[in-house]
Amino acid sequence: MDAPQTHLNMAHRLYAFYETLPDNVQREFLTELWQKQRQTFEDLAFYLECKQTKDDNEFLNEAETQEFIKSLA
Repeated sequence: MDAPQTHLNMAHRLYAFYETLPDNVQREFLTELWQKQRQTFEDLAFYLECKQTKDDNEFLNEAETQEFIKSLA
């Protein structure tokens, strides 16, 4: 089995384990994960949104691009 498939299977097993935890333990785990990995989540969300936009071929026009750049300042 190649490494990417192994990682995918491990991720699936970890999530399956997470689902078996009591609700309060899940909430505590997510709280700690968010506190310690917030930037990772935000980066991943941005990446996934960009990937979806690219996959949907929904690019900004020139005016939208300029507006977006201005909003970053």
